[in-house]
Amino acid sequence: MSSTPVQRLVLGFLAAVVLTVVWGSVVQTQYNLAALTGIGVDIGLGTNLRATFTDIFSGFSLTYAGYMVLPALLVAFFVAWLVVQRAGAPFLWFGLAGGLAILVAIPLVNWLSPLALLIGASRDFSCTILMAVGGVAGGLVFAWLTRPHRLGESGTSTSRRSNRETSSRPIST
Repeated sequence: MSSTPVQRLVLGFLAAVVLTVVWGSVVQTQYNLAALTGIGVDIGLGTNLRATFTDIFSGFSLTYAGYMVLPALLVAFFVAWLVVQRAGAPFLWFGLAGGLAILVAIPLVNWLSPLALLIGASRDFSCTILMAVGGVAGGLVFAWLTRPHRLGESGTSTSRRSNRETSSRPIST
């Protein structure tokens, strides 16, 4: 079953958001746990995994997705799409756009937030950089999932086309 360009666009965007959010959630959780360990708190593997999964499936990831990732990627991918229309190279531009979107969104939202910092782990710039790597990965996934599909790229597309063409032709004897 083939998908329409709009379906690929929506799927690609959602996949990029989910990947970026999960990546960022894991990164910030590990930075926070490392900070606690640094001041002498003993954190076992069970607690580490529980905190990571809690941040992914509730708590942090919902806030991160809604306030940062989704709007930042939406704007960044639109701008990247405009560039790709002229320059090509979608993997380069969407990957770069995803990384820059997160790199800009984190300090911007932290600055706008009434809290001291929305993402406390981002006090360490290396955390922000690692979270931006998730944006790069999201951009690459978006470019991959939204790439144009052509007949003949895979065996199934070609065989479906040939079956339709041959079945609609009159049988000649």
